[in-house]
Amino acid sequence: MKFFQYLLKIDRRIIYIVMGLLVTLPLVKPLGLGVTSGPRAARLFQAVDSIPAGKTLLISVDFDPASMPELYPMLTAVMRHAFAKNLKVLLCGLWPTGMGLAIKAATDIPPEYGKKYGEDVVYLGYKPGVDAVILGMGENIKNVYPYDYSGRSLDSLPMMRDVQRLRDIPMIVALSAGTPGYSDWLAYAQSRYGMKVGTGLTAVSAADAYPFLQSGQLTGLLAGMKGAAEYEVLVQKSNYSKAYMPAVAAMDSQSLAHVVIMILVIIGNIAYFVTRKRRS
Repeated sequence: MKFFQYLLKIDRRIIYIVMGLLVTLPLVKPLGLGVTSGPRAARLFQAVDSIPAGKTLLISVDFDPASMPELYPMLTAVMRHAFAKNLKVLLCGLWPTGMGLAIKAATDIPPEYGKKYGEDVVYLGYKPGVDAVILGMGENIKNVYPYDYSGRSLDSLPMMRDVQRLRDIPMIVALSAGTPGYSDWLAYAQSRYGMKVGTGLTAVSAADAYPFLQSGQLTGLLAGMKGAAEYEVLVQKSNYSKAYMPAVAAMDSQSLAHVVIMILVIIGNIAYFVTRKRRS
């Protein structure tokens, strides 16, 4: 009886400290609690994995810093996968707010695999006019982007010698936080130029993309933080990377927090009913 009364009187600051520790520790060292690869993430992984070495993977960075926790881990995981398979990575974007994130990824990830800018990765930058940009890239990329994001001529970048138009690129992964995004690449790049399209979305937007996945228009789908964590696990299980997995760490932190909350709710209810019965 006294034990249950004590439980009801635990200082809330102790609960906050315990919760804080359990949320923080997985962010330092990911535990991989229950993160397995779902079929949607596996389909995207297999599609990228099947691209022949030396070919180019196009990644469209269509998100902003507000959606960075969910989508940036997808960007880094897909880039690591591509470089491990000896693919070249071409980055572009339909959102001006994604430029800084794309530049960060193009700067941080290639050195892990000994890749060089201009030879193995190029970031085209942002151009306004969604349909005109995609259709123009389908005819001639250099007509739309004569220079990369930093002002270097595409003719001076060795990687771009063999990449003239969208038909030279077997697949695009569109990482989208809204519109414009994957639906525009489906409407123009896939329907007109036959590109495979995979996507990564924020969790709140994923349900809208399921019909495109079921119809086969989307090659694969990463949904929210969980989708990013699934892809990170697939990349590491294939020995393509040993890097820190931010999405897995965030999922561990979230899972532990949920478990603690459920335990506290259960204990609190048991203690309440036991002590109330005794008082009666």
